[in-house]
Amino acid sequence: QGESDVEGILDPPYYEWFQFNKEFTEYTSFDECLAYIEDCMIKYGPFDGLLGFSQGAILSAALPGLQKKGVALMHVPKIRFLIIIGGATLKEPSLAEKAYLPQIDCPSIHFIGETDYFLKDYGTELLKAFIDPVVIHHPKGHIVPRIGKFFLPRLCLFHIKQSQRVRMGSEVPVLRKPRFLCLHGFRTSGEILRTQMGKWPQTVLDNIDLVFLDAPFPCQGKSEVEGIFDPPYYEWFQFNKEFTEYTNFDECLAYIEDCAVKHGPIDGLLGFSQGAILSAALPGLQAKGLALTKVPKIKFLIIIGGAKFRNESVAEKAYSSPIECPSVHFLGETDFLKPYGIGLLESFVDPLVIHHPKGHTIPRLDEKGSEDMLNFLEKIQKVVTMEEEEGI
Repeated sequence: QGESDVEGILDPPYYEWFQFNKEFTEYTSFDECLAYIEDCMIKYGPFDGLLGFSQGAILSAALPGLQKKGVALMHVPKIRFLIIIGGATLKEPSLAEKAYLPQIDCPSIHFIGETDYFLKDYGTELLKAFIDPVVIHHPKGHIVPRIGKFFLPRLCLFHIKQSQRVRMGSEVPVLRKPRFLCLHGFRTSGEILRTQMGKWPQTVLDNIDLVFLDAPFPCQGKSEVEGIFDPPYYEWFQFNKEFTEYTNFDECLAYIEDCAVKHGPIDGLLGFSQGAILSAALPGLQAKGLALTKVPKIKFLIIIGGAKFRNESVAEKAYSSPIECPSVHFLGETDFLKPYGIGLLESFVDPLVIHHPKGHTIPRLDEKGSEDMLNFLEKIQKVVTMEEEEGI
């Protein structure tokens, strides 16, 4: 009953499920719409679930609740599964109460676009109406996104959940994501690192479990992030100008071990700057029995703006044997530590290197960087899942 947003992109004819006012609080032909959907389900059924996009997603997400209250789909079996792409809630109070209270317990998967400025916030709000929804974030807007291999683990999780509910009437435990201890930069904090990591796409962050630590020592001098990030600020250990002598180094290692025990099981380490230097050294020190002796072997590393220790004794213990755990290293073109980060690569077996044009910072990920990170996370997820299944 008006112009379509896809005119000139996709050929007509075009249709609509119901009509609504500007505030999306009043609906015309809504009952007729529900009756039509029920007729189609009778004609083409049996149906197990609904998939909807945009207005269709809003309808699909509301129908299980409306069906449960006897308002819709009374002559067809219970809707058991939902796939919601670019969805939102109905805003008409009476319908909303019937649709979303109590919470919807059928397995559901929700696609939310990072640049879906039209419905992203409403799609996020819709999640509250569901019990344990699977959420897939994608970098596009109000669109049905392409499904690359990077989304497959989340889709498989949805498949496992719905299959288990059908067979057993209960949920299966969520697939455990790789868990990383995150070590922040010199004289910053875990909260600052959390904020810095927020630059990364949600599609990457959804596939990793990050535990942010504060270093054990309050900063003993001026922080370079003063005026940019709020205090408090911390440091992992102290060092001389040449970075060859360290104070409180053993205490730092003991503190990280305590945190790994507390927050375990830990699969890997993510570090930036001073935290990256520590993270890159710890697998070698652990292999020599000098650190992290009370926790399982560190299996993965993410190193951002890293370098080597210069103290000969520490370096010999940390880097004398090639470090074999899968690792990804971020090198900034204008980073003052770039030459030292390149030198660090020599200590690793087959490191993945992601170059970025910035300096000593946690960079945003471009399309290639995101793809590389998702490939890396897919690889290590397989290791974690295999070990979980084998009870390692």
